[in-house]
Amino acid sequence: MIIKIKTIINLFYLNSIVYFLSIFTLHVNAETKIIAKSDDTLLKISKQYGVPLKELMYKNNFNDATKVIEGKEILIPLQNNDKAITVGNLVYKVVEGDTLYKIAREYNVNLKDLIDINNLGNNSFLELGQIIILPKDSIYKKLISNKNIKLASKKVFYHQTSKAEDISSIAKIHQVSIEELNILNNLNNTLKVNPNEKLKLRKIKPSKWLKYGSLIINWSDWTYLDGNYIAIAKTKKNKSFYLALNCNKRTLNNTLNNSYWTSWYFPETDFEFKLINDFCDQGFRM
Repeated sequence: MIIKIKTIINLFYLNSIVYFLSIFTLHVNAETKIIAKSDDTLLKISKQYGVPLKELMYKNNFNDATKVIEGKEILIPLQNNDKAITVGNLVYKVVEGDTLYKIAREYNVNLKDLIDINNLGNNSFLELGQIIILPKDSIYKKLISNKNIKLASKKVFYHQTSKAEDISSIAKIHQVSIEELNILNNLNNTLKVNPNEKLKLRKIKPSKWLKYGSLIINWSDWTYLDGNYIAIAKTKKNKSFYLALNCNKRTLNNTLNNSYWTSWYFPETDFEFKLINDFCDQGFRM
């Protein structure tokens, strides 16, 4: 009798699951990966991320929604919706220029939490349209704007041309007058500047070296070149090299490797994060 009751209960349970699955249709446009934690099951994950259980089981080739899957890599199918909200989590779709650090700053979340929840690395490159899961209670705050770029431009004392450029365009980028550019550079009301010219943007101040971690940077030497900012820096051993920042992508570059530029890289240390923040976003001017 007991066996028969258990059989009926099991059949009822299975039928309920089948009915539960049948009310959803597959509508998957993007996906991300997580590592299942202690006591996780597909049923629990489907509720946590607001994903239909049928999609979750199909994507991960599981036929038991209640089995504990701790340590398993699980694909989370997410609907392609910029404003999609999961249960307890937000999701964000990557756009051009995004980095993990940029997303963490804009949503006021800890970078390590963002990396952990998405099973990524510090230097992970993001793809357009990639779905990023944001920690619970993320709050969007737009920090990178034209205002920030203007703050960065105020710290720049030189403009380096790589091609012929209009004086008016240069003046607009750095928020200075055309007249001031002409006077500082002894220009005779020139309309265009030739390639490989280095223009003064404002009165040069005495060298001011600021320390960031193991580096010291000549804060009075920042030069603008094709959207990037370059300055002379020195190591602890007094080795001079060029350091470059890109405020839009929040990346760095340097010539420490035999005087050749490396590939652009994301900040990894606290002082690199602080350097980008101080230069690109802070209003102080040396």
